Amino acid sequence: MKKILLLLILFVTLAASAQPPTRFFSKFGGGGIDIGYGVKETFNRQYIIVGSTTSFGFGNADVYLNLLDSMGQLVWSKSYGGAQAEVAKSIIVNPSDSGFVFVGYTNSFGNGGYDVFIIRTDKSGVVKWQTTLGGADWDFGSDLTFSTDGNIILCGNSYSNGYGQSDGFVAKINISNGAKIWEKYYGGSADDDFQSIILASDGSIALGGNTKSYGDLNNDFWLFKINNLGDSLSSKKFGTVNKAERCYDMMEDNLNNLIFCGSYDTSYYNTGKNDAYIVKTNLNGTFINDIKFTGAGSGDKFISVTKSTIGNNYCFSRSVFKPGFAIEAQPFLTDVNFGYINSTTYAGVNDEEAYAIINTKDNGFLMIGYTKSFNSFSEDVFIVKLDNSLLNASNIVGVGEAAILQTKRNLVYFFNNTFYFDNKDNLELTYSIWNSQGILVQKNVTNNDKIPLNEGLFADIYVIMVENKIPLKFIKQ
Repeated sequence: MKKILLLLILFVTLAASAQPPTRFFSKFGGGGIDIGYGVKETFNRQYIIVGSTTSFGFGNADVYLNLLDSMGQLVWSKSYGGAQAEVAKSIIVNPSDSGFVFVGYTNSFGNGGYDVFIIRTDKSGVVKWQTTLGGADWDFGSDLTFSTDGNIILCGNSYSNGYGQSDGFVAKINISNGAKIWEKYYGGSADDDFQSIILASDGSIALGGNTKSYGDLNNDFWLFKINNLGDSLSSKKFGTVNKAERCYDMMEDNLNNLIFCGSYDTSYYNTGKNDAYIVKTNLNGTFINDIKFTGAGSGDKFISVTKSTIGNNYCFSRSVFKPGFAIEAQPFLTDVNFGYINSTTYAGVNDEEAYAIINTKDNGFLMIGYTKSFNSFSEDVFIVKLDNSLLNASNIVGVGEAAILQTKRNLVYFFNNTFYFDNKDNLELTYSIWNSQGILVQKNVTNNDKIPLNEGLFADIYVIMVENKIPLKFIKQ
């Protein structure tokens, strides 16, 4: 009776597995360099990813826009650009038409050098307008958001205008036609930039970035606040004297504090021995606390931060360099006091790096960047979907024939119609494969580390039960 009850429970679970998985991984790209820099979840629980590609498009590099469904399958891809190079760094979803607006930079269009590049599309990726901002020198767009009146506020840095070498740049753009409403430059005599922009809960526009003008010349975190007209309200810097800190992202948490993430150089002469670094302030920029997390190598940093939808936790995308190995992408979960909760390293034999992480409507997280492993010709766009506990890869869904995931403890993937798993001791194991309706479609015994799928299995979600191992789900396209 106990065995029958277990089978009934299994069938119910399998029937429910046709729902979007809370955990999956995927990659896509061509024969060139393809990278994901920005991501948002759409209103119908799909994922829009923006970045750059040299595999597709019109020139040297182009903006790369990709829509994934809730299962991690690629719905469509688009590229935008000219004869030279274009990159997009951040994207937002337009609530008025479910379309997209993204920002980056171009040297195919504009006034000279690189210019800030903004594109608005409909929900199918068809361009509604595109425009550039900048002068004769180099100008870069980093992030954007919607203003309170529904127009676009964007930020970056400019070498063309301002007060010093590089200055923080912020502009307001008309959502209807892309026309510039105003633009402002802030900074001093040295290098300054804005990396992140948010509408803060106190009604201000908060910008997070870096300054060498208002701290020391080694670089400090920078919080700059403006009003809806772009006029300055306050400026604060955070850093240790004669130490180089680098800020990559900022957000407001559920308790109305600001969280900055980046790196902190621990070497005596600031030679690049970096720890991952977090700073918390209140909305006025008053320092609350900070923390460093040390990796095994010299290139440790937090590149992106998001907040959990349950509780007050924070999740970071962490880049960890291991000497003698490669760069590893790591989602990193902490509590509200930066106490470590969990992390999972996603890495192959070559580099993986994650440039953005967001929370998702199913209370999980989605992380994107690039991978050089897993049969990639060069860099491919890399996507990892996680639940709110950041469970390790032993029960994660692989999407597509070329989707492979390796962790320190597990090697589990589906490739070329064959399922591979960890069986380094060549144990004789019984396995069974069930489809999404709970029907047994294959069963046998193996002492190998791979299971070829029977011919004739159609596209579906399958669960494989291997003796003494956690059940694993995978998708056959």
